[in-house]
Amino acid sequence: MSVTRRLDLPAIEHALRKVQGRFTELSQDFTEPRDPLTDEVLGNVLEGYALIDDYVARGVDLFDLQQLNLMLEINATVLCGQEPARRQEYAQHLLATEEHFFNNVEGGIKDLFNWYCAHRNESVWKRAAGVYVRVLSKPQLFIEGNHRSGSLIVSYLLMREGLPPFVLTLENAEGYFNPSSVIRNSAKHGVKALYELPKIKKKYAAFLEEQSPAPMKFFLKDKPLAAHQGKH
Repeated sequence: MSVTRRLDLPAIEHALRKVQGRFTELSQDFTEPRDPLTDEVLGNVLEGYALIDDYVARGVDLFDLQQLNLMLEINATVLCGQEPARRQEYAQHLLATEEHFFNNVEGGIKDLFNWYCAHRNESVWKRAAGVYVRVLSKPQLFIEGNHRSGSLIVSYLLMREGLPPFVLTLENAEGYFNPSSVIRNSAKHGVKALYELPKIKKKYAAFLEEQSPAPMKFFLKDKPLAAHQGKH
């Protein structure tokens, strides 16, 4: 990658506000109840997009062993934002999440990292979908906020390949939430997972690829910037 395009955060906020305004109506088509997009949740998600935008611009590799902990920062941001006072309020939860992230043998970062290494040569759609499945399926990668964190990690992977991020819109809300419910209720391990998860991954990869053309390009600024510009 020689160039990267930065995110258009106001455009992302505009799309999320539209979803927020019609969430009750949209949720009638969801297979499971979903918490509404409050102003606080929406603001934290926007901070999450700004964070992954910075990661991509700086050439951060979230799947480098030395930088895996930066995924925790994505989760912390979607849960409580970046204000020091809020972080202090969430301190115990964030500490418990860190322990879960590193020490949960079946569903922690070792599971995700090993999966990613084994599938590194797949298309970006399959890698991103597979990562989302590993984050969200049982046991989940984080204690809370797996949908939002997983989607930001997906967006990060797409942006590293010069593609637009995934952003929740009026058009894709049902196509995002309903498969996510299936994934959340699926186990990572066991005989059933061996044949179930690859099918789920394939469908979700197709969904992500369908989202990428024209509509999602709206969430990128027009002018490309040199990538890794801060690295020497």
